[in-house]
Amino acid sequence: MPQLTLFADPASNSLSLSPEKVKGATRSSSSRAAAYKRDAEPNLWELHHHQEDMAATSKARVKAKVEKAEEDGDHTKGDRAKGHPGKRRAESPEGGGVAGKEAKRHKNAYEIKGKVATAEVAAKVDEDPPLNQLTRLLDEEKNPVDKGESVVYWMRMEDMRIEDNTALSQASDKAKELGVPLVALFVISPGDYRMHDRSTRRIDFMLRNLRYLKPKLDHLNIPLHVVSFDKRLSIPRKLVAEVFPHLKTTHVFVNIEYEVDELRRDIATVKLGRDKGIDVVCRHDRLVVPPGKITSQAGKPMSVFSPWQRAWARVLEQEPHFLEMSGPPQGNEPSIRNDPHFGKLFDATPIPDQVEGFECADRDQIAEVWPEGTEAAKELLQRFLHTKPRKSQLQLVSPLSDGAEHDDKHSRVQQYQTGRNLVDGDNSSKLSPYLASGVISARMVLAEARKLNKKGKLESGRDTGLGMWVQEVSWRDFYNHVMSTWPRVSMGRPFLEKFADVQWEVDEDHLNAWKEGRTGFPIVDAAMRACNKRGWMENRVRMVAASFLVKSLMLDWRLGEKHFMENFIDGDLAANNGGWQWTASTGTDPQPYFRIFNTLTQSEKCDPNGDYIRYWVPELKHLKGKAVHDPFHNMPSNEFKKLGYPAPIVDHKQSRERALFRYKNVGEKEA
Repeated sequence: MPQLTLFADPASNSLSLSPEKVKGATRSSSSRAAAYKRDAEPNLWELHHHQEDMAATSKARVKAKVEKAEEDGDHTKGDRAKGHPGKRRAESPEGGGVAGKEAKRHKNAYEIKGKVATAEVAAKVDEDPPLNQLTRLLDEEKNPVDKGESVVYWMRMEDMRIEDNTALSQASDKAKELGVPLVALFVISPGDYRMHDRSTRRIDFMLRNLRYLKPKLDHLNIPLHVVSFDKRLSIPRKLVAEVFPHLKTTHVFVNIEYEVDELRRDIATVKLGRDKGIDVVCRHDRLVVPPGKITSQAGKPMSVFSPWQRAWARVLEQEPHFLEMSGPPQGNEPSIRNDPHFGKLFDATPIPDQVEGFECADRDQIAEVWPEGTEAAKELLQRFLHTKPRKSQLQLVSPLSDGAEHDDKHSRVQQYQTGRNLVDGDNSSKLSPYLASGVISARMVLAEARKLNKKGKLESGRDTGLGMWVQEVSWRDFYNHVMSTWPRVSMGRPFLEKFADVQWEVDEDHLNAWKEGRTGFPIVDAAMRACNKRGWMENRVRMVAASFLVKSLMLDWRLGEKHFMENFIDGDLAANNGGWQWTASTGTDPQPYFRIFNTLTQSEKCDPNGDYIRYWVPELKHLKGKAVHDPFHNMPSNEFKKLGYPAPIVDHKQSRERALFRYKNVGEKEA
């Protein structure tokens, strides 16, 4: 399980991963001793519970110390390096990656501490991935269970739809077979959201989609029962001991989530359920092709996208059933409303307006920019496939606003080969929040894409806009396959362990300048301000902003990964981690470390007229030509100062040299 492994070099201002486990830890409680029982398989669920409590306690202690120091007025700071090779700050952070004495106000750079597993622990998990364990468990012969009085569909925050929902459809079939009612269950888990860096916008989107689904389920006479458990690791026990008996069920259907914690939760739920005579059925649904289906000719999993994607396309051609959609659920009989027990479920658990700790400050604005519901997702898809791009859509507006011009020949998808790299309009589909939350399924999306091919085939090559977009959809499958096969990537580890000890800078000022869009690099600042305002970025500027953090500022990619998850409405661990590790050159099929984005060149390519920059960085709204991309070097200094815009916080040439040195000489820092 994860150990505290971030290490701050006491002789410099760099941050690296320590391959050593934490030593000297003592275990005083009998329950913790049981988790580590000698000569027995460790109780990973209980062990993780102890470590989560330890991390929370440690964080609380650090917070208390910081607040006390602030009250005492001690805000002394050492000299800060500006990202130039050879410069160090006078005093370094202390405490194994904790912010230390120098960063009392902004310690957020170090909150990844405690979320990074040791290389040894991660390798152990990779030896027998949790998905394999769940699969073996589900394949075991199981004892027959009683009929029960209901069938439960346990909805997760990644399958929030009624159409083409595998577990829901099969739960409905089972209910009809047994002649009992179908009940939908949703579990709110603030502890999960905190541990997994969920954004307030993502949680608000979840609640809005629940409210969208409730009347639709109600129309089918299917009650939606909502429960909330703050302690995430108590969920399996609570469900099996309390919720399932309350719903009088012995049959539960769920769609599989592929993250390590979620898989372990399901393993525990299946095991506990069997002990109590409850059959928990887990189904693949999130992906078009389930993990484990795509292998090399030697039968091994694939980690390079291009050959993997070709194999993915072949599987869909040879086994088209993967594109088939599940049937809609059949409604319950209206008489359920008169049932003295199940009738009360329809109004027993209202959907909360918000989850404590995840209040969305800009909820009205985000609701306009990202409307909830499958119908909205379908309309977004149709507009992408059949209407022209609009410049106005780079702004903070509804994607379903009036004025879209129908044009199949020049539609956004037909122009996607070039449009995917542009940010000056709605060149992308903007479906990522809906796919991440399962508001629409990838199968539904690909079914519509297939209709555009005259032969009814699914294009997935790079020679057409449609084929290129289908490839982009397949990246979602790819990164989930990677996470399922090599779960260490969801435990804070680099896929390429040879880069585990790259020396990272520790610079709160640089980190916060990046987060707030104050780096002095307009395209980066525009992207980050867009992130802060609408909770989303186009893919091209995600890569540009990520590359700037990792290669130009030399800050740990996990800090950026965490920030995106905490702000994006489409936060998805597999895709987010895959993108960051690609940029950091630590992941599967990554960008080579020596390829470092030139921020100016990228800016001119993705925002050729500067419209995106001028909108999101209003300090530059009156600039023309090249000045909007690089005002510091294209304006007289006295004129630049009048803008009220920051000068570049790093020198591109020097920061590039620094990155090349540290990647080439892993574990070393330039003199």
